[in-house]
Amino acid sequence: MKITRWNPTANGALHIGHIYSLLVNEHFAHDSGGKFYVRFDDTSQAITAEMEHPERVSDIIREQIDDIEWLRFSVDDWIYQSDMLEEVHKKMSKYKAHIVADLDIPFYIPQVISKGNTYICYPYVPGETAERVIMDNMLGITHVIRGDEFLTEYSLYNYFCDIFNMRHPKFSFLPRLVDKNGKDISKTNGGYTIKELRGDGYTAEEIIKVLERACLTRPGRSWSLYNLRTEPRLDI
Repeated sequence: MKITRWNPTANGALHIGHIYSLLVNEHFAHDSGGKFYVRFDDTSQAITAEMEHPERVSDIIREQIDDIEWLRFSVDDWIYQSDMLEEVHKKMSKYKAHIVADLDIPFYIPQVISKGNTYICYPYVPGETAERVIMDNMLGITHVIRGDEFLTEYSLYNYFCDIFNMRHPKFSFLPRLVDKNGKDISKTNGGYTIKELRGDGYTAEEIIKVLERACLTRPGRSWSLYNLRTEPRLDI
């Protein structure tokens, strides 16, 4: 039985790239008779660091839930990271001094992240990766399926699994979704939001079918991680 989670940050509207990842996670888990969780990241420092109005977090989550339900995804549980953090930090506290003092790997250090042709330091990344490791363990996550922009987190995630003596989930990284001209479709680059597509008259079924045709090598069959196109192109 496979258990996956999809972990959107509550800092903006869902776009078609989000739904691509959601679709793979949900089908991959449920095709095995497993569970699929949506765990809202309502605690990340990215919310306060990057959002113009961070007080809108609860409204954004409601809008994200509305989009997910409109698309008729089957979610086994809706989870908020803020509800888990107290327990997470209890589990983390007995390791924190050891990591900082003995291994010289503090929880909050600058980590360089590639963003287009520039590099940005997010000083909170290691600490939040440690939190994700513990939250995933608490939920019994067996597979972490994310976009390939998260490859930079892979080693750090597994490092913390070792430090916390926790199970290592299996990782898969999805290729970037591009439009028919090869342009990257993402939130950063102004990708299509579900709200916009709904406003343009697309139905939930049409959006899912477009993604299936773009992303599967054999559309119409069960989803698997081995049935994905190496360069998914979206014609919409």
